[in-house]
Amino acid sequence: MNVELKQISFKRMNKDEFRKFSKWSVKNYADNLIKSGDEKFKFKARKAAKREFLDIFSNGAYSADNYIYIVVNEKNEKIGVIGYQKSPFEENTAFVTENVIKKEFRGKGYGKSAFIKLQEDAREKGFLKMVLNVFKHTPVSYSMYEKNGFKVIEDYGGSVIMEKWFVDEKN
Repeated sequence: MNVELKQISFKRMNKDEFRKFSKWSVKNYADNLIKSGDEKFKFKARKAAKREFLDIFSNGAYSADNYIYIVVNEKNEKIGVIGYQKSPFEENTAFVTENVIKKEFRGKGYGKSAFIKLQEDAREKGFLKMVLNVFKHTPVSYSMYEKNGFKVIEDYGGSVIMEKWFVDEKN
């Protein structure tokens, strides 16, 4: 199925939006850890998810080197959340921290459009590549990343790390 790109925009989160997002994000990530088999006990998964979230967003929505956005469609509806951070492990690398489109807007090209815009945003900020973690139990996401030129560089069983260079590695 070839879905056309949608007219979307990004909006920075305010404090209230970030507070709501943080509660949802920690729960969602913990649920995905459990589904992937990376964490066997719910308590450990929630604790791990909260710890990772606080590491990434130590200063809330405006944490240094973080770019977290609300995805807005052509009708000005908030349809998802997407973002990345400057990788703490690799120079000039953007690490995707969130990429979620609300269920009622999936399969209509919004996710693809938002992800393409996210890559453009990272390139404009000077990043040379983008890295992400995707759970294997989310085949639609995995497929979208592959179609966008991402390649698997590490396999953890329940999830993989993928990367995409924005420029030729030799330059």
